[in-house]
Amino acid sequence: MKWTFEQLKTFKVVAEGGTMTAAAEALGFTPGAVSQQMAALQAALPRPIFARDGRRVTLTDAGVTLLRHATTLLEDERKAAAALSGPQSDQRSVVTVGVFGSAAVSAMQPAIEHLRATAPHVAIQAAEVDVEHMPQAILSNQIEIALGLNYDDAPQPPLRGLVTEVLYREPFQMVLPPAAMRFTGDKRALVEYANAVDWILPPVETYYGRACRFACSRAGIEPRVQHIVTDTAVSISLAESGVGITLATPLMMGLRPSRSPVADLPGSSHRSIVAIARSSALERDSVLAVREALTQAFSPLALT
Repeated sequence: MKWTFEQLKTFKVVAEGGTMTAAAEALGFTPGAVSQQMAALQAALPRPIFARDGRRVTLTDAGVTLLRHATTLLEDERKAAAALSGPQSDQRSVVTVGVFGSAAVSAMQPAIEHLRATAPHVAIQAAEVDVEHMPQAILSNQIEIALGLNYDDAPQPPLRGLVTEVLYREPFQMVLPPAAMRFTGDKRALVEYANAVDWILPPVETYYGRACRFACSRAGIEPRVQHIVTDTAVSISLAESGVGITLATPLMMGLRPSRSPVADLPGSSHRSIVAIARSSALERDSVLAVREALTQAFSPLALT
C-alpha cells in the first residue's frame, strides 16, 4: 500500500465535509483535483473506503479505520514538523552510552551534570556492555557511543568506520599482600618479590588478562598465576587477604578501595579510557555533546 500524506490530508477533509466539492473549497483545490487524489488513494487500498449517499460520500468500515489511523499519522507529522522547526533546545535527544564498571562510576554523574549545564536537551542512557564487545555493540547499533579501553602493551586494532579518542590514561598498580609493605620503596626488591609469590590475574584469553601479562613482562616479572579471577573487586580482596599480588589502576581502586599496600608497576605500563563512536554518529550534535561531556568528566581526574 502506497499513499502520501497529502492524500491522507485530503481524505480527512473529504470525510469531515461529506462531499468532494466541500473538501475542494476548504483546501483551495478544484473538485477534479480532489477526485483524482481520492481515486489514487483508493487504488492503493485493498478495500473500498467510500460509499455514495446521493451527492454525499460516506465512509465504509475500511474508511472509518483509515480515518482513525490517518488522524494519528497526520497529528504525529504535525508534532514532528513543529519540533524540528523549533529551537534546538526543544528537540530532546537521548544518546545511549556503553559503559563498564570503573569508568561508569567515575564519569557518568559528572557527564550528566555537564550536559545539564551546556546541552539540557541531550540526555544520556547508560548501558552496561562487556568492554571487549564495545566496538561490536556500536557497529550493531546497540549503543551510539562507548567508553572503551586500550592498553599500551596490547593496543586494539582500529576498526573501519569507528573513531577513538583518548579521554584518560592511568598507570598499572600492584596490589600487594599486607606483608609486602616493606618492598614498596625498593623497585628491585619489589620485582624480586613479585617473581617469587603467587598472582591473581584474569584469564589470559581476555583482553585485560593479556594486557596484564604484557605489562608484567615489561616490568621484568613473570607472574606465577595461581588464581584466575575476572572480577577486579574479588582480586583486590584476595590480595588484601594475603593470597597473592594482583594488578589494578587508580580508577579500579576507587571502585574497590583497599588497605593493602599499593605500588606502581615498574615499566610504566598504562591503560587508556577512550570514547568510541561511528564517524557518522559524530556528525550529530547530540553525540558530539555527549563526547564533550565525557571528555570534561575525565579532565579533573587527569589533573590529580
